[in-house]
Amino acid sequence: MSRASHERDPIGEYLNQLRAGLRTGLQEAELIVAEAEDHLRETAAAGLATGMTEREAQEAAISSFGPVRVVVRAHHARRGWLAAAGQGSLAAWKLASILLLTSGVTGLAIAAILTIWPPAVVLPRGVPARVPAPIFLGVSDSLWLAWAAAAAGGAILLAGCAVTLRRRRRRGRGMLLGGLFPVVAAGFFGVIALALTALKASGVRVPGPVPVPGGAAVAFLALAVGYAIGMARTLRRQSRGQAGAFGRVLGNR
Repeated sequence: MSRASHERDPIGEYLNQLRAGLRTGLQEAELIVAEAEDHLRETAAAGLATGMTEREAQEAAISSFGPVRVVVRAHHARRGWLAAAGQGSLAAWKLASILLLTSGVTGLAIAAILTIWPPAVVLPRGVPARVPAPIFLGVSDSLWLAWAAAAAGGAILLAGCAVTLRRRRRRGRGMLLGGLFPVVAAGFFGVIALALTALKASGVRVPGPVPVPGGAAVAFLALAVGYAIGMARTLRRQSRGQAGAFGRVLGNR
């Protein structure tokens, strides 16, 4: 139905006001308006079947649907929650991918080092010898496989996340978590590094893809520091840009 025909009835006028109030893309707005029109027309048809006039049925349908400002506010609130949930899911996806990849790569590196340079142990007779590290005895193959699977899985997940974020940027949706992802990542990996350091100090061995808390703690601490430095550089560039813009404004006066 054309906009001109909408203006001849209350439902048409209501839909025009709804379309004007939506702060979304044109295609999304038209979909929302089309859904609202279907609901309103069906409700009005039910009113006509009960003996109402056409205008009375349309006004009753509009009244049951709600004022335009309330519908628009509810839609924007729902859209905001969905956007926040989407951003949170993407952030968790990226963090989990990096965590898995780092764990696998760290495990493989530690395995390679301990295989090439096994630690020295003292045999019962007191004779020093170079033997394979005890952590690899009997389970080395399964641990190698676990670390390789963790590294490969993390790399695949991270690549998929990168594609999703690239598509998101092309649609003009801005930076992840409003540009605060580096802060979140720095805190996340910093907490993991501290937890692994505490486990190392307590003498607890972590089984599975991260068998050596000390080595893994160094890797995650490096990630945390890297993200913190990256965020600091970004903030410095932004502050310089704002200062430059302010200077240009003063210079033009």
